Amino acid sequence: MPSSMPSSEPSSMPSLTDRTDASPISIDCIICDDEETPWMKNNTKDCSTFDYVINTFCNKDTYWNNNKFCRLSCYNAGNGYAGDVCCNVPSSEPSSEPSSMASSMPS
Repeated sequence: MPSSMPSSEPSSMPSLTDRTDASPISIDCIICDDEETPWMKNNTKDCSTFDYVINTFCNKDTYWNNNKFCRLSCYNAGNGYAGDVCCNVPSSEPSSEPSSMASSMPS
């Protein structure tokens, strides 16, 4: 039965290590695409390798902001669009998961 008198000792706050569930703490993020501009598509330019446009346009240009071109590459370069938190940021460690590419290769 709980005591009717308040304690003079402060209670401790639970920490993240005190959690009893195994669920991960989620961060709201989105899967970002890397859709090129029409000009980039017509000129075979790729978001992930065209550093000039990533550093010049991305969140610095109204047309790009309105269309969110090269969303993932812009985010990865530190030029992400307002409010974007991309889940698919490249990892610095190699993945232990098998590549889906291997299953699509002819034997």
